[in-house]
Amino acid sequence: MCYFLEPAPVYGRQRIKMNLVFTTAVIALFSSIVWYMISPLFEGESKVPLKMDQRDLDRKKQVLLRQIKELEMDHHIGNISDEDFNGSRLALKQEISEIIAELKKVS
Repeated sequence: MCYFLEPAPVYGRQRIKMNLVFTTAVIALFSSIVWYMISPLFEGESKVPLKMDQRDLDRKKQVLLRQIKELEMDHHIGNISDEDFNGSRLALKQEISEIIAELKKVS
């Protein structure tokens, strides 16, 4: 005869002990997942650098200048209305002027 390996029946205290271990493991796993998700909210210091160096500022300025060129091209083609064009162009120019002022401080 060939018998398959079957777990022995669990009775009484042993069953309570297994349930307690399982429940504790589930609670520990859930708690660690929750802690991992909310811990960045309580960190005091950001890992993102607050100051950009000159190379990063130059790169951002070039990107914004390209965005203005694309905006002007879209406006010339007729994809963007005059009102949207003026508002977007003004916002981009203002951001570029802030970057230029920051570049002057860095230099």
